[in-house]
Amino acid sequence: MATYYHEISMFLYQPTEMHRRYKDTALLIKPDHVEYRQRLSYLYKKRGEHIEAMRILNEAVERDIEKNKTFALQYRAWSLLFFYRDYGGTIKDVDLINEMEPRNDYTVCHGEPCANLKGQALYKLGRYREAIETFEEVLEVEKEKGWDPIDNLHANFYRARSYSELGEHQKAIKIYNSQLAANPQFTEAYFQLGKIYSKTGEIEKAQEYLIKASQLLAEGNKMGEPYYEAFDEVFEYQIEEDLQKLNSFPKADFKN
Repeated sequence: MATYYHEISMFLYQPTEMHRRYKDTALLIKPDHVEYRQRLSYLYKKRGEHIEAMRILNEAVERDIEKNKTFALQYRAWSLLFFYRDYGGTIKDVDLINEMEPRNDYTVCHGEPCANLKGQALYKLGRYREAIETFEEVLEVEKEKGWDPIDNLHANFYRARSYSELGEHQKAIKIYNSQLAANPQFTEAYFQLGKIYSKTGEIEKAQEYLIKASQLLAEGNKMGEPYYEAFDEVFEYQIEEDLQKLNSFPKADFKN
């Protein structure tokens, strides 16, 4: 019966009251079913009731950990990073996942390598060296698995962002260029290169890359996500602001 009610709820729009009632009924029958409880948290998140969403998700995580499983924990790590910007919580969850699954060197958290989440959290906390090390470990594992590390957009992009924040611009430029070779429509890479060349006083290059970013953005190319604003997602006003800065100072000023 629990499966029956759960499956009916899946055909109903998640934020609706009817979806919640069917999911609640499934949980009344099987209160320890982690997936039902985790999916119920989605409803409250989509309705903007985030305190209740996290309360339910935390319950799912506790039940999952008791069974020595990490599925709900993986989703919570992803949610803490992208929805709630709880970077310390993300790192803590990913470390716990690695502790619980020591033989699994590539655990995926809701579609993305868990270590990628940790790396992005470290980046947002300004712990750039640790972020770089984490991303390099991810890329090394992917290389050992026979995958092309260039395909991991997040690991490469935020590794470059970290180098840029440390002022190691040439390392960042090399990574961005490798990403553009693989994906010539990577708007954010053009934008970040434009910012770097602005800092290094290469004004013509900076303008070239910022204009290219603006053109790609106008065509609909960006790191946008349907449910949340991505880290370093570029918007037209940001490009315009940087172009205006370039145009408002004599080139000689940038060389000093």
